[in-house]
Amino acid sequence: MEIRIPCPQCGRELKLPDRKLLGRRGKCPKCSHSFVLEEPAEVQLELAEPEPAGVGKWIPENHVTVAASRPAPARPQPAPIAPIAIAPLISELGVDEGSAARLRKMKKKNAQRQTVGRVVGVVIALAIGGVAYFALSSVPQKPEAGAGQVAERPSEPAAAVVAMSTAKDTPVDNPFLARGNPTKGSKIELQYIPFGTQVVLNIRPAELWEKESLGEELRYCLPPLAKLLEAKFEEWFKLKPEQIEEAQICLIPGSQGSLPDVAAVVHLVTEAKKSQLLEFVGQRVDDYDYPVYVSGERAYLIADQKTLAMCPSTQAREMVDAVAGRNPAADGIDELLSMTDRERHMTLVFVPRTIRLHSPWWFPENMKPLVLQTCDWLGDEVESASWSFHLGEKVFYSDLTLRNVTGVTSSTLDREAQAKLKKLPHELLDTVRMMNPPEVGKRKVIGRLPKMSEAFAMASNFKHGPRHVQVITALPERGAPNLALGTLLAWDESTRTDFTRERIKKPSTDEGKVPELIADRMKMKMDIDFRRTPLQDAVSFIAGEMKTTIDIDGDALKGGGFTKNMTQNFKGDKMTAQEAIANILKNYQDPQKPAQTMVISVNEEKKMILFTTKAFADQQKLPIYDVSQK
Repeated sequence: MEIRIPCPQCGRELKLPDRKLLGRRGKCPKCSHSFVLEEPAEVQLELAEPEPAGVGKWIPENHVTVAASRPAPARPQPAPIAPIAIAPLISELGVDEGSAARLRKMKKKNAQRQTVGRVVGVVIALAIGGVAYFALSSVPQKPEAGAGQVAERPSEPAAAVVAMSTAKDTPVDNPFLARGNPTKGSKIELQYIPFGTQVVLNIRPAELWEKESLGEELRYCLPPLAKLLEAKFEEWFKLKPEQIEEAQICLIPGSQGSLPDVAAVVHLVTEAKKSQLLEFVGQRVDDYDYPVYVSGERAYLIADQKTLAMCPSTQAREMVDAVAGRNPAADGIDELLSMTDRERHMTLVFVPRTIRLHSPWWFPENMKPLVLQTCDWLGDEVESASWSFHLGEKVFYSDLTLRNVTGVTSSTLDREAQAKLKKLPHELLDTVRMMNPPEVGKRKVIGRLPKMSEAFAMASNFKHGPRHVQVITALPERGAPNLALGTLLAWDESTRTDFTRERIKKPSTDEGKVPELIADRMKMKMDIDFRRTPLQDAVSFIAGEMKTTIDIDGDALKGGGFTKNMTQNFKGDKMTAQEAIANILKNYQDPQKPAQTMVISVNEEKKMILFTTKAFADQQKLPIYDVSQK
């Protein structure tokens, strides 16, 4: 039977799923006040002084004792602290150290923990509602002209934006969804995790880091996240992702204005020798009911030769208590964990309200808007959320579960979620049109993002229970890397886009017309920024800016020892098309060997440019265009 215990400090009620947890120390998820979990009295009592030691119920050493009471809801008063609690608090603050030394220690600790918030921030933003930010952050004003008149910038990627479907309410027969749930694992449990978790990230690194797998491709699309996880596994456990079968990272919020405490559990692929594990876990401490090893500010627990747990050394007692039992988490976390599957490649469970409250301190500046807009997209009706995905052999399986707050029915949340997901691709389309990435590859991927999000929405199946809404989406296996890459590139480009700039109507004068002669089109100016851009993509970009067909003779290039993937690295503002082409050709010139000299041929009649070699041009009697002419 569930028990509700009020926090003596702020009055927030904590939910205990089991009476066996009574008598243990807990921490309020709202104000972080530590107190003994005792069953509330039948009637309200005034706060009293703690009983002398040895009288009444046994209380573990160093615990703060308060009389069980329910504070008045108007303005709860803090409970008096027993003298026994002062000593450990002073010791933790380190008053015997100088203030400068304490400051350095705090900064070091914060720097170590902040990167974990970034990991979770990236996952929350990209995985669940990342595209919502681009659609909602600054939705551009609708153009006054018709739907076909969209030309905010002379070089915008509007041509690359894939057209949206007009049949929005047509049912979609999804054969991938018919395959059903690809995993049948047990639920995620917070074993070895201290009290008060409000963010849980469960991941299967060995499978995601397997070579030549879909996981490897997904990591290549999200390099910042992959590198950060690799660094944290090395820092915490001296392990590589390939050695970890399953990892669980939990964030435990502290007071507002501080970074979260981090607890983690890893399950190894193969058993390790205990001597190997003891090399980094620190000095053994026998103050608890289970061997604990302390290294600096971290405490470790070796559950067996395949399982390691880590938490702040100040929470070692709670970690040990969670060996047999389970410490309560925040509202809604425990309920959603019962619906999870440990076999999924990644699962994220979190409380949006907590993310919003702590976002100013948990996330870097360029990520804060993205995280906040994600929370806005989920809405105040969501108490907690869970998102998981699995990369199947032929299916990308996504499961988003939202737990509604008290006072909002799940059917209402279901309707609102469907409306938001249906509306998202169209709002996203307007925002993507405002972006102007110079690289042609990025332009193409970002331009396809609205259509990809529409496909995601149309492939989703909604259902709800008494206290949750579930959104199941199944797509071809290519959906995962494509969505991840598109969202990441769009987010990156959004940090450089001015969404407040008003749209410009299409020019109605002759200024917008393309010159008739290719020789005149060669004078058209463009901004170039090629960074390891393949030749075919660079040529495609120039062709788009010139509104001219440009082909590459693959056989000719092959005969000259060239490929379409040769990288181009140069940039220039207001560079003419001719100057851009000249920059490409100059790297492939050998007058002594005509076959290894790259040239272009212009066909004014067909309005076409051909990239070829001098040998092939002479053989086919094609005119060679001199790009050095003014």
